[in-house]
Amino acid sequence: MPIPIQIDNQPIAAAFFGKGDWLTDYVTPDALEIQELHGNLTAGALNLQDKLAALHRWVGNEVKYVNFVRAKLWVSGKSSTQNDYWQKPSEVVRTRIGNCANKAFLLASLVRNNLPAEQVHVILGNLHQAPSPGGHAWVQCTLNGEEYIMESTRGDMKPLVVAKVADIYEDVVHFNDREVSAIEERTLLQPFTAVYADWLRDYLDWAFIEGKK
Repeated sequence: MPIPIQIDNQPIAAAFFGKGDWLTDYVTPDALEIQELHGNLTAGALNLQDKLAALHRWVGNEVKYVNFVRAKLWVSGKSSTQNDYWQKPSEVVRTRIGNCANKAFLLASLVRNNLPAEQVHVILGNLHQAPSPGGHAWVQCTLNGEEYIMESTRGDMKPLVVAKVADIYEDVVHFNDREVSAIEERTLLQPFTAVYADWLRDYLDWAFIEGKK
């Protein structure tokens, strides 16, 4: 399997009033709401596998999946609308609604309370599934040297699927709360100092990159 190489953090514009957030800001294991939820969900679990299964089951079943989260914010008579709003994990806990990315952000944040950063990544990539492949997001974990996929959109799937046999999943960008990396030859835009998956082009905040904000 190709090895991802470290790239620059990506500034994402998927909030309100043109606000830019770094890609790593969307994994938040230290947030109070995340730690509280993690404690509640894993209480009584006997081992790591049981804990991961409980986290996967809750995100898959209790957070309603939608294709896009549309949101509007009003502040003192001014409003800002996002047709594809990227919620932070604590917001997903409150709204209980999320697309594949929102749900993956939340699941990765919860799992990070059990595993170190180098073993947990949100993956932005492609799902090669009939009838129409397209962009997707999921969580990938490394356990005992083996890579596993955690599909956050469905709670009825196995919590850990061996990545090397799940060939419909094509990883492109890997990130967590510490770092961003990417598979160099897969669906990436140049220059390489501003790499991101092609389907994310609408979210890249160029003004933030250029220091205009």
